[in-house]
Amino acid sequence: MKKFLNTMLVTAAVVSAASVASAATGSNVAKGAYLGATAGAANTNVKYNMVSINSIATSGGAVSAAQNTANVSANSGKIAGLFGVVAGYNFQSGSLVFGGEIYGGFDSTKVTVINGAAADGNGAGSAVGNLVVSRKNFLGFAPRIGFMVAPNTLMYVRLGMEAGKWKASVTPNQNGLNIPQNSAATTLKDGSRPVQSSSKGGMSFAPGLGMEVYMGKAFLRAQYSYLFGPKIDVKQDMRGYATGQFNGDYAAHSMKVTQHKVELAVGYKF
Repeated sequence: MKKFLNTMLVTAAVVSAASVASAATGSNVAKGAYLGATAGAANTNVKYNMVSINSIATSGGAVSAAQNTANVSANSGKIAGLFGVVAGYNFQSGSLVFGGEIYGGFDSTKVTVINGAAADGNGAGSAVGNLVVSRKNFLGFAPRIGFMVAPNTLMYVRLGMEAGKWKASVTPNQNGLNIPQNSAATTLKDGSRPVQSSSKGGMSFAPGLGMEVYMGKAFLRAQYSYLFGPKIDVKQDMRGYATGQFNGDYAAHSMKVTQHKVELAVGYKF
C-alpha cells in the first residue's frame, strides 16, 4: 500500500507541473471528442471467507467444524500494471464540463489469497491449498461532470460502470492427499485433486475523480477510481482428505473483490 500511495503522489505531481507549465487559454478548451491512451497501477483487495459443508460431529483429536472456517483480507502485496485506451465527448458551458467516455484495457492483477499448497496438509488452511484471484482485461463506461478551475485545467468526478472477468482458482494441496495417515478411498482422493475455478463478470460500480490539463489539442490526465468488484464463489471437493485434515465434504470459498486504481492518460481532442 505504501508503494501505491507513492504512485498516486507522483501522478498528482506530474499533472500539477504540467498545469503550471501549460499556457493554454480560451473558452471551450475541453469541448469536443477525444481519444487517449492510459497507463497506471492497481492495488486489489480480496475479503475472503470459507466454511465447510457437511461437517461431521467428532470427538478426540479430529478437526472440529468450527476450525474449518476462515476469514482473511488479502491484497496483491505489489502494484499491478494497467494499460488501456479511452474515447469520449465533452460538452462545455462556461466553466461547467460534462460528458461521457468508454474505456478498456489490460489488467495484470494476481492476488494470492491463501498459500497452503506446500504445507503438510494438517489443518483446514493447508488442506485447501492455493487460492488465487486474477483479472486480465476490463471494459467500462463513465459519465463525467467537472469544473474548469483554471483556463486550461479541469477537475472532474466520474460515475463509472466497469466489466471484466475475474477468476478465482483453487489448487488443492497434493501433499495433504498423499500423506500416509490419509485413509480416504483412492476414488475420493482423485476427485479432490483437480484445480477448481470460477469466473465472475458483469458490471461493477467504479466511481472516481481526476484532473485534466489541456495544451492546445493535447491533454494530460491523472485519475483515481475505486472498483466495487464482484463476489466470487468456488466449491472445492474435500472428500479425499482425512477428517483430521478437513472436517467436511466440501469447502465453500467466497471472495469479495475491490480495487484501487490510479492512472495517467495522454490524449488528443478533435
